[in-house]
Amino acid sequence: MEPRLAATPITWGFVGNNRWGIDLPQQRILSEMSEIGFNATEVGVPGFLPADGVEGKKILNEYRLRAVSGPVSFVIHKKESRRDALESVRKAGQRLLAMGGEVLITVPKPGGLQSGERLEEDGWKELCDGLDAVEDLCRSMGLRQALHPHVGSLVETKEDMQLVMETSSCGWCFDTAHIASGDLDPGDFLKLAGDRVSLVHIKDLNLDLGRKMVQHEIEFDAAIAHRVFVPLGEGDLDLAGIIPLLPQEVWWVLEQDQAITEFPEAGTGPADDAASSLQVLKDLLNTAYG
Repeated sequence: MEPRLAATPITWGFVGNNRWGIDLPQQRILSEMSEIGFNATEVGVPGFLPADGVEGKKILNEYRLRAVSGPVSFVIHKKESRRDALESVRKAGQRLLAMGGEVLITVPKPGGLQSGERLEEDGWKELCDGLDAVEDLCRSMGLRQALHPHVGSLVETKEDMQLVMETSSCGWCFDTAHIASGDLDPGDFLKLAGDRVSLVHIKDLNLDLGRKMVQHEIEFDAAIAHRVFVPLGEGDLDLAGIIPLLPQEVWWVLEQDQAITEFPEAGTGPADDAASSLQVLKDLLNTAYG
């Protein structure tokens, strides 16, 4: 079968409000995705596509792209926050469905915890119960949940990931860089997650800098400015060893969070990175699966 490949707006530096420098125009990002050879994408952070999912789908159709996935973040380790969290999931899920997407990427926010501070036992139980409630809601809507281990979220370290996988039944986003930054072996991750990988974020990174992010020796935005994430094949990850461990039929979403500080000429900059990574990914998949 042909691998299912998708792009991400954040590979073009779009994070909203010019937080990392320059948010390139939506039209440029989508046209370059299409020109490079992608036919699918994540929908990006709020503000990249319209809040109205139907309108968002029309825009994607103009560039011969389909929606695959989209993010939602929430505070769900507190009982008093669960109703609002589930409502956020419902709204994000409805929007994603209207655009034709199928995987909702979830990120549990610290919600008052200080950087590097971990939950107590009751908090972990509440988090895992909440993630199971999100899983049930996603399934009832016809979506798959993909819990994203992420620097700065409640699930960032090896211990965090292992605890949640052992306690919650939620689906997962297998993000090669964040899992490595959290110091969890990809094989060990997959033994625990089993068939619960809903989507892959395939990316490469400077591993030393990535681990410093998780250890809170450098802030995430500062690490982005130092180019912690790099095109596939230019970082420290053994992608050729990781890819065969994963199911071929999963969505392979190419992601390289990066800051755009100068407006690049059309077809250069992030487009070059994405094109290079796409070719590397195709070669790796062909070697792994034929």
